[in-house]
Amino acid sequence: MSRSNQALEAQNQVSQKLLDESVLSSDSGYFPIRDLSLKTGVNSVTLRAWERRYGLLKPKRTEKGHRLYDQADVQRVEAILRWIQQGVAVSKVRALLEQGGTLEGMVLSSEWLEWKESLIHAAETFQADKVEQIYQQVFSQYPAEIAIRDWLLPSFEQLGKGATLAFCESIILSCLMARQSGFKVQKKSLPKVLITGLASQRIVWCYMAAAILLDKGVSCRVIPNIQYSQDWSSLVEALNPRAVLIFCENELVNKIADFMQQTQQWQRPVGVISPSFWLAMRESAATDVAQVRVYSELLEGVADFLDKAS
Repeated sequence: MSRSNQALEAQNQVSQKLLDESVLSSDSGYFPIRDLSLKTGVNSVTLRAWERRYGLLKPKRTEKGHRLYDQADVQRVEAILRWIQQGVAVSKVRALLEQGGTLEGMVLSSEWLEWKESLIHAAETFQADKVEQIYQQVFSQYPAEIAIRDWLLPSFEQLGKGATLAFCESIILSCLMARQSGFKVQKKSLPKVLITGLASQRIVWCYMAAAILLDKGVSCRVIPNIQYSQDWSSLVEALNPRAVLIFCENELVNKIADFMQQTQQWQRPVGVISPSFWLAMRESAATDVAQVRVYSELLEGVADFLDKAS
């Protein structure tokens, strides 16, 4: 290579390096995958899966190979989510985006039914590896909220009660716990949200809620095995979370006034997700007070709680 060509190549490399540095600046309009995740509520694992498996995203790259996105990518992810919310499989979304398609005449995906049937079969035959395999497949392709709404909750409901449900929940719980510990947002010293519950009650629901909040960039600390409700106050004082999300069953239905007074003293948003507690409040004509809200449903409760706590 001639000296002039070498000089030109060196100049191009310097120019490329300067370009890479400039696009990472705050006013360039470009941002890394973690920011796209925070802007859209879709975790980085899923965003990379959409890119690699389905070609749904085409990020720019820095010289070192880091992905870069802009506002157009935010809008594209939001469009992807709208299609998925309407029942379109993620594998079919690219054609709709590129061809400007509509749902008219389209056969909606049956993959949720197939995944549900697969999970139920794996649970009934006590195949732990199969349960985990299906979990990894679903949660890598879809945001946690959608996976929980369209797959986990319907599957748990169909499993009913008994050994098969307990077995399935134990495997899913270990997967969700690993998911939580793997999120970088968890490395912050104090959690934005404390998720807790009484001993042996709704533990898997606590971690499903954490999965949804983590997708939204909200750091969580999950401490579900509390023996007495009075101990929640000690946790709140020690951890000083921005908000508290509580799961419980029948233990507090006869202590509504005392419990509401206790949580109100924390002076921060508190969400209580419990069908039985919600019903007891309505039957006693009690109402939500100050920053304390009670919900009967998991997904509705987490969504509204997130809005109130943000």
